[in-house]
Amino acid sequence: MLNQILAIMHKDNIQWTRRPLYFISSVLLAILIIWVVGNTLAGATAVPFGVYDPSGISELPHHLAESGRFLVREYEDLDTAKADLAAGKILVLANVSQDPLEDEVQIITEGHNPLVDMQVSSEILTVLTEKAGRLYLPLRSTSLFPIDFDLRDYITPGLAAYLCYVLACMNLGFSWIYEWMEKTYRQIILVPHGLRSAIIAKTITVTLEASLVLWLALALTAPTVGFTLGNNFAYLVFFTVLSMFCFTCLGLGAACLLKTIRVYTMVVSILGVGLMFISGVVIPVEAMPEWEQIGARALPMYYSADAFKGIMLGTPAHYLRDCLVLIGWSLAGLVAASVLLSRRRAHL
Repeated sequence: MLNQILAIMHKDNIQWTRRPLYFISSVLLAILIIWVVGNTLAGATAVPFGVYDPSGISELPHHLAESGRFLVREYEDLDTAKADLAAGKILVLANVSQDPLEDEVQIITEGHNPLVDMQVSSEILTVLTEKAGRLYLPLRSTSLFPIDFDLRDYITPGLAAYLCYVLACMNLGFSWIYEWMEKTYRQIILVPHGLRSAIIAKTITVTLEASLVLWLALALTAPTVGFTLGNNFAYLVFFTVLSMFCFTCLGLGAACLLKTIRVYTMVVSILGVGLMFISGVVIPVEAMPEWEQIGARALPMYYSADAFKGIMLGTPAHYLRDCLVLIGWSLAGLVAASVLLSRRRAHL
């Protein structure tokens, strides 16, 4: 029996070493979970923080910078500071009263992210408590855009965007790869227009099926869990379908490249972890390290999440930009799949 166990272990080790992509994918997944997920769950570590204190009444900029949690930017003009706050260039603004008789600091947040508002308040309180011996200004909190939704409402649109990725990629990948392994699509693409027909049919079918699943999930959980779906049903339907189509096209390209279901599943899982935690689902992209910001804005889930938040929460969103980026990524996935399948057809 021991010989059998050792023989099976030897066989498994050989299979493992013959699949370097699977090994590399496993390592990358572990790194992403430890690094990216850890960064996100630890909260914002580089919060862009504006301070309006032209007279230098307080030492607040110095104390905030010392904490290592804030990227401090000092302003000479209060209106400019508020404009930057509204535009997302900073996430918090400390307005130090310039009237010696008032003697207070007004902490202003943008107001659309309750999680960050709570964290920022906690961090500022910690900083000011530690420096209480040198800073005697009382705090008062407010926001530019008072919100009427809670943390569950805020997180759900990001989860909807992530589910678009999961449902579309998983359904497309399993369906396409299994049928390719069974030689169904090999027969289809060899007939005139068969390749184009297969791509169009598969992307449309998976997009609609996955969209239906998400709509049912949202409709069933909203009244029981207690989160808002917003009042713009037409936009919700449109961006659900567009997001699903985008991730379906990308999944098709990945399936044509990776070919085996095991490697495809690992790669899709790795990308899913990274996409979810750097796309602004939990904390704003602006409060992430710079390399994560670049990655987030280069990938489609950031734009899908932006659209879902605007629709479901009524917060400011760049719908046209989101739409164009998702369409661009969809076309990239379709082109990649077409090229790979054309090359494969030539070898059949």
